[in-house]
Amino acid sequence: MRLRTLSAAAALAGAVMMFAGAAYADDPMSATYANTVVSKDEATGVSSRLMFDKNGSYTAQTEGKDGKPVSFTGTWSLKDDGKTICLTAAAAPGAKEAPKPACSPLTAHNVGDSWKITNDQKQTFDVSIIAGR
Repeated sequence: MRLRTLSAAAALAGAVMMFAGAAYADDPMSATYANTVVSKDEATGVSSRLMFDKNGSYTAQTEGKDGKPVSFTGTWSLKDDGKTICLTAAAAPGAKEAPKPACSPLTAHNVGDSWKITNDQKQTFDVSIIAGR
């Protein structure tokens, strides 16, 4: 059950579109390191909070199918010359493998912005960025 929750959470995390300003041209993730990205799956209504670290890791909080909080970690990477971000949740204990990466387009946004995104798994999310963790 936990593996399925993490797989869904990885897909949800993959919906996240990051933001960057002109000052962060060398590292489009710079503005995320001290803030929180919030996403809500339009189909299920499940929300997640993601906190990214410069070392390519992230921590996420969401809710399981039972409505209880679920926290997980994972890694993120950029591809397509920084135009795409891919997130991979860590495998649940006892799982044979980690969930496959979920990828989303990467475009510029600022703290306080809200937008919609559809990831490579055809899931649509409402996304926003809030200041702080």
